[in-house]
Amino acid sequence: GFQFRRIYLTYDLKWDDEFSGRVRLESKDDGFGSGNKMEPFVKHAYVRYRKNGKAIYMGLSGTPTWNISEGIWGYRSVRKTIMDLNKVASSADIGLSFHGQLDAEGKVNTQIMLANGSGQASEGDNNKKVYALLHLKPGALNATAYADWEKRDGSQDRMTLGGFVGLKKDGFHGGIEGFLQTRNNPAGDVQLRGISVFGAGAMNEKAKIFGRVDFFDPNDNVGNDRKLHFIGGLDFEPTKDVHLMPNVWVTSFQATGVDTEI
Repeated sequence: GFQFRRIYLTYDLKWDDEFSGRVRLESKDDGFGSGNKMEPFVKHAYVRYRKNGKAIYMGLSGTPTWNISEGIWGYRSVRKTIMDLNKVASSADIGLSFHGQLDAEGKVNTQIMLANGSGQASEGDNNKKVYALLHLKPGALNATAYADWEKRDGSQDRMTLGGFVGLKKDGFHGGIEGFLQTRNNPAGDVQLRGISVFGAGAMNEKAKIFGRVDFFDPNDNVGNDRKLHFIGGLDFEPTKDVHLMPNVWVTSFQATGVDTEI
């Protein structure tokens, strides 16, 4: 069938060189067979204060969990990055966020966020979530170290560790991203883990090819639940900012009796 993957309606306002803000609505198809209409929700709603290479975001803003790797991947319109795809965290949260350069050249950067931990949904408890990202950018190379910790009721805290190394230069962008999340549980802790390798290379001025391979294990206590996800496609740009991107997904499951999805 035909489907809208995602629709954004965004309003950006700049009061002066230091204060700006954004309100963004998002809507998307509810999925095959649901029969529901597309309903918009608030994706972003924040005020930003920025000066001398540092910024403070107040409100509903993007988390630092995968924003660097997603920018290097460059094809969220085709497929979310591995942590986003497998709902390891949320792309946005409500709270306070700091983005800043730690050197004059912008080669060492950090993002720190204190937020509800409930994403775009309403807060459901008094607990909070802390996010932290260190981003090194010496030229075309990008490297990140990421961690978050979320306090949850019932001794069910969560902690995530992640890392990314990638390149972004003329004619090529790609990298490798991995994560490990520990979910505490009185009945026994569970670990989620995954790794993703991706890249895109230019064929000519109007066309690129892209590909990706994901490995994901949703529970280290279960022996047959792992899966491999393959993506390949062509990015054709007939005119500036208009992209036609035919692509193929293949998902292979470790579990016996489950067919490969194409």
